[in-house]
Amino acid sequence: MAETLTYVTDGIAAGLSTYPHPKPVMDTGALVEACRVQARPWVTRRFGVMVPAELSGPGALVDLIAEVTDAAEHDPDSTEDDATMNGLEHLDNPHDEALRAYHGHGNGYLLGALFSLISASGALSEGYRDAGLMDPFCGRLSAVDESALIETVRVQLNTWAPAVLETPSYADGEITSAPALSEVIAQVVDAAQAKYGDMDDDDSIRGMAHLAGARAHSLKAASGHGDAYVFAALGSLVLAAASLA
Repeated sequence: MAETLTYVTDGIAAGLSTYPHPKPVMDTGALVEACRVQARPWVTRRFGVMVPAELSGPGALVDLIAEVTDAAEHDPDSTEDDATMNGLEHLDNPHDEALRAYHGHGNGYLLGALFSLISASGALSEGYRDAGLMDPFCGRLSAVDESALIETVRVQLNTWAPAVLETPSYADGEITSAPALSEVIAQVVDAAQAKYGDMDDDDSIRGMAHLAGARAHSLKAASGHGDAYVFAALGSLVLAAASLA
């Protein structure tokens, strides 16, 4: 256990250092990539849609989400339970959001697409059924700012951490600032440490490394270094969930 604690600590220290880590990028390409990475672990498994290794921009994201939505509408294994229906409703949103971004209405719509993809994956997951905690933005997201990013992180955590790590669910409004987010991510890291700290398989090691990255980014955000670090923490959490959940 001591070795893993050192590993996590070293990872956080590396993430907080100024060398060789430039400030994270939060632009159109980064948001499109976040959507691609979020979709990759589950849309192929759930709907048989292959996610490409790269998306050229919002237009390519529109095409990918359209393919996912079409596959979902014709999924022979789909059921009509509340969680599944909620997940399919969430899949209606990211296509519209990505299309608005493609037509130049701003990156807020790409974050909205990411939010809806996260919500859909959570609602369609076997391990997470509390879809009521994952309401879409319903058109009220117009900009990529700290509150929108924190809300997206909150929902992302709710899709996997309570079921996988036995952490509490995070209620709407509970995470209200970057320092509060940093504390929540620290709790998630501690819970993951307790469960995966002695494991040496690739998924566990990779997942813990991504959680260390999320913790480092959240500490930067809590220290006032900008919203890009909240976004970077979100990206690390998406990657951690893909490995651990």
